[in-house]
Amino acid sequence: MNPRCSDRPRTLILTAAIVVLTLLAAACTDDAASDGASASGDPCERNTAVGTITVVTGFDFAASPGILDPIVAEAEGYYDELCLDVEIQPGFAPQNHTLVAAGEAQFANAGSFGEVVKANVDGEAGLVVLAQYGKTAIEALVVPADSDIETLADLSGKIVGIKGDLPFSLQTMLGEAGVDRSSFDELLLETFDPVAGFDLGIDALPVYKSNEPIQLDNAGFAYRMFDPLDFDVPSSFGLVVVGEEFLAENPEVVSDFMRATLRGMAFSVDNPDAAVQHALDRIATNEGSFLGDYTEIPRWQVERDLVVSLTPDGEGYGRLDLDGLGAEVAALTGVGVFDTEPDWQEMIAPEIVDDIYDGGTDVSWEPYQEVSDG
Repeated sequence: MNPRCSDRPRTLILTAAIVVLTLLAAACTDDAASDGASASGDPCERNTAVGTITVVTGFDFAASPGILDPIVAEAEGYYDELCLDVEIQPGFAPQNHTLVAAGEAQFANAGSFGEVVKANVDGEAGLVVLAQYGKTAIEALVVPADSDIETLADLSGKIVGIKGDLPFSLQTMLGEAGVDRSSFDELLLETFDPVAGFDLGIDALPVYKSNEPIQLDNAGFAYRMFDPLDFDVPSSFGLVVVGEEFLAENPEVVSDFMRATLRGMAFSVDNPDAAVQHALDRIATNEGSFLGDYTEIPRWQVERDLVVSLTPDGEGYGRLDLDGLGAEVAALTGVGVFDTEPDWQEMIAPEIVDDIYDGGTDVSWEPYQEVSDG
């Protein structure tokens, strides 16, 4: 037998093995290089390639969760550190979903989870909730102190002033108390001044606990308040939402945006005066805004306290309260806002914020330090 022929199969086998090992080694090297590049340069290239990311606020440039945190993240340079080009536009929460659905904005602030679910169910807005700062309702119902409305049932035959619509938390509170919305009249108000609203002859006024009650106090207007928190109404406020298509196409960019935004929230909690000043700087540039330090300093005090007091110990701000969100949707279904309970689990992405905190209370920033330094 020719020795050269007998060695040929072995040579071919060895050669093939070497090729396979070489390819595997190259693949592993490429993966390692990719991972290394991700820590040192690729995230910046990736985030820059997305272009301008538009965020629409829920109410002007108010010092409120879901609004103040991106304002602070931009002002303190957190987005810049991650090579994110973020533009923050003033808006109004009930209308934000149309901008996100149309792709005119990538992120928005929502007033409550019920608001998001309703927008998705009615208009197929494609909103996904990423963060939830408020674990209760920010709204309440106010009546004059000398009113004969002693219980919610006493609203029957009365006039309730509304701005846009009756907030979902109040719809739940009334529905669970057996008060049908058709039992009272609703007057659409064109003023945000609560005293002026009552001067029009209304009997009750939906308010934000961090806004109108403070205005009434300053005006010496005595009132009583029906607070959904006192009625154990499951609700939420200060949500950050993203368009589902943008999330599907850019999950890492969304994660980086939230990382910087949550850092902005932590700064706002720890440095309230500096944070509110960033909002006031924005307000000063927004022609026609009626907000100022007299509204935003007390607003942040109230809403900050609600966020801090209702965030569970050992948990970072903004993590989704899944039980609470489910209860909120179930309650809204129970009072007839939804005919059947929507598949709300498809409208959230809790893993993004969970991963950012990684089981702790601080925003994980260290893995991105090289990007920031670069």
